[in-house]
Amino acid sequence: EFSPPAIAEIQVNIVPSPAMTAVQPAAASIQTPTATFLTTSMNSIQLQNVPHVVERLLKYYHSTPHRFPKITKTSWRDLTSSDLQGVVQAVDPGLATVYAVPCVSQLFLPGNPDVALSYRWSATLGDIHDGLCSACRLEETVWVDILFNGQNTALTPEAVLELTPKRYQNARRHVLLVTSAQDLELLLRRGWICFEIAVRMISDKPMVELLDPHRKASALFQSGRLHRDFFADMETFQPEDKTLIQGAIRKLFTSGDSYLAGADPTHNFNRGVGDFVNLTGGKHLVADLAEAASWERITEAAWTLSEEMYDKGKFSDCLFVREHLLTATQRVHGHEHTDVAAGLDNIGVVYRDLGKLPEALAKHDEALRIFRSNLGDDHIDVAKSLDNIGLVYRDLGNLAEALAKHDEALRIRRSKLGDDHTDVAASLDNIGLVYGNLGNLPEALAKHNEALRIRRSKLGDDHIDVAKSLDNIGLVYRDLGNLAEALAKHDEALRIFRSNLGDDHID
Repeated sequence: EFSPPAIAEIQVNIVPSPAMTAVQPAAASIQTPTATFLTTSMNSIQLQNVPHVVERLLKYYHSTPHRFPKITKTSWRDLTSSDLQGVVQAVDPGLATVYAVPCVSQLFLPGNPDVALSYRWSATLGDIHDGLCSACRLEETVWVDILFNGQNTALTPEAVLELTPKRYQNARRHVLLVTSAQDLELLLRRGWICFEIAVRMISDKPMVELLDPHRKASALFQSGRLHRDFFADMETFQPEDKTLIQGAIRKLFTSGDSYLAGADPTHNFNRGVGDFVNLTGGKHLVADLAEAASWERITEAAWTLSEEMYDKGKFSDCLFVREHLLTATQRVHGHEHTDVAAGLDNIGVVYRDLGKLPEALAKHDEALRIFRSNLGDDHIDVAKSLDNIGLVYRDLGNLAEALAKHDEALRIRRSKLGDDHTDVAASLDNIGLVYGNLGNLPEALAKHNEALRIRRSKLGDDHIDVAKSLDNIGLVYRDLGNLAEALAKHDEALRIFRSNLGDDHID
């Protein structure tokens, strides 16, 4: 009944995405892509291109006659999810997703996004874009369900249950956007938001980040209103969706390697969301204290928080807190204090766990320099830094340097603590690991056995450090081909871990 304008007539400046499949012409117009391109799995878009996509769709909508739906908004920033749904269906009622619209499809990219977003559908595109820009780089790719989910009723709840883990587990970051004071409380009641958070919690990725650019949610963390039975209290528009979501969450939290997996999925899920509330509230408190330059309060509050994050494997979040703690310590004590060196060592440990070995080495080296300048060459804190440096060198494959650092740490610890201290055992275990990497298995076995003897004599037979030595010995026996002895050591280690940590701990 009408002829839509030529695509070339809609002039919008586009920022090209670097991984575009279709080649952009020199002019501002964009050509319709090939059918092959449209069948590609489009999962992300650069943040800087989001306004261009929505603005182009809105221009297209207003340039064509249509009867339904009637949308009078002229700015892309004012559109909500339901508005965008109407715009897309008016452009082509058969379309299920924004990225299938020819005039914008070249801006969408295959592959996992850098950032996946959870938010309330009442948020405007302006809120969403500003929130993302407050925490992300413009060149980062994002996954926002308003752009990628089906915009019609063909997308079933079962399909969403299948789609969500693929997006929220595989993204480098998952952010929860708060745009009003009550948003966080409402978001943590929404069944689908709970499921998005759940699939992220059960993964080994950094925990969900709270985007609160206008500081609307800070007071809620101290109010107690966020603590409840998240599993039972979740809400969905369709009652049957709640049953589906709860079943999927039970499955997620029953098995797996996460510290949250185990026999009581409801408890595990509630514990996980509770951890999110507590740790996110702690992160916001640290950020608020840093903004207020309350350095002494940070030194009081941040250490326990960072340890809890580290123990839960949330290394990126732990790094955020430890870096703020280091800055606070430097402001309170100056840059050459031993507490600063300890902070550098702790940051180095997190960098190593994140696989950022050059950064880890730089932090440990700086810590060693400060410890030596304050305490001399033979202090036990110097030995600790040397052991940390040795661990990084082993990961880098520089085994000779690793062995030298561990040997020096062992010498200091023996001279200060005696031959039978548990710190001596830790150095012996580290040396044993290096000998194992060098292929010197008899020497590796001797070091691990000596570490085991010390730990048993000081800690008893059922301590988790004893279990760690047993596991190391089992690995050496395996490499020696003595599989029966390897199995015996690992079985004994497993018994100790279970007796101390329960059946569901990651160790």
